[in-house]
Amino acid sequence: MTDAPIFVGTAGWSYPDWENVVYPPAKAADRLRTVARYLDCVEIDSSFYHPPAARTAESWVRSVDQQPWFRFLAKAWQRFTHERTSRWTQAEYDLLTTGLQPLREAGRLDSLLFQFPWSFRNDPKNRDWLGAISDAFADWPLAVEVRHDSWLADETLELFRERHITFCNIDQPTLAHCLPPTAHATAEIGYFRLHGRNAKNWFLEKQDVYGGRYDYLYSAMELDELRAHITKITARTKKTFVVFNNHKDGKAFANALQLKARLAPAATVRAPVSLRERFPALRACTTPDGAEQLPLV
Repeated sequence: MTDAPIFVGTAGWSYPDWENVVYPPAKAADRLRTVARYLDCVEIDSSFYHPPAARTAESWVRSVDQQPWFRFLAKAWQRFTHERTSRWTQAEYDLLTTGLQPLREAGRLDSLLFQFPWSFRNDPKNRDWLGAISDAFADWPLAVEVRHDSWLADETLELFRERHITFCNIDQPTLAHCLPPTAHATAEIGYFRLHGRNAKNWFLEKQDVYGGRYDYLYSAMELDELRAHITKITARTKKTFVVFNNHKDGKAFANALQLKARLAPAATVRAPVSLRERFPALRACTTPDGAEQLPLV
């Protein structure tokens, strides 16, 4: 198998603190069009809080119709990952799947991600919950993110392989019992989610500012380390997705473009002028999309 293509994107695209950094103040559809112009994929974050209406998903497809290569990933509704005191109902299942169906019909959805919290430990009850999700969503492209290091076992990988579930490799602060960086490929799709390394804010229930948990900018050295880590699995997958979740103040967007430049040094990587102004390191690896005022020297 040849090395799989790597799609780089961000978790979410509509953030108030991205205005005048990633894009000018605009409607949601225009924000998505901007993201699709520069990146390869995006992870739908809003579906974690509530499933989208089908008409909303249809509008997302229309927004990227000029970028046929652009892909979507979707986070599963938290009812399936964080509210586990009772089994979900058929109506709840239908609500999630019906809302995402337009993305599947358009051939745009590559993964449905079930992101579990750090408190989701590797025990029989939780393994049964994973099995039930796998059974219920057997015809969907499943990915699962676990954050507790109790899942760092050969049995976990075997379970994922048997059920054709993509193991979501993550980068997070190296705190007690946090899953360390991995490079596992358990299905045809490879997946990396990069949360940043803000250890101070990681376990705070109440953040001082919006997005404070993910307020982190990866350095050039860290991006080089991540690139080497990510490319380890490309010979064992058909596609690999890399999603930056360090979204505070557009940091995810800047790091995504930096990684794209590292993955394809000969390619032209364009960047919004406003983003290059906010993150000067981008000037060394991107081309401005529009006129910019160079800094005085």
